[in-house]
Amino acid sequence: MNTFQEIKTAIAHLQPRERALLTAELLASEPEPDTQELEAALERGMADVAAGRVRPISEVPAMLREWLGKS
Repeated sequence: MNTFQEIKTAIAHLQPRERALLTAELLASEPEPDTQELEAALERGMADVAAGRVRPISEVPAMLREWLGKS
């Protein structure tokens, strides 16, 4: 198995949150965002909002502290 296939396999086994963090990090490393990827990410975000998967802004600082403490 080559390294690329190993990476793909590992990504497939990530939890959704971990996959989202990896995606965000990879997109942040790109000097120019891929328009299609950006639009897809925005669509996923809007779908989350429409489905009610949102948190009040007042919860964000505590969530960030929790996430940063896990890294």
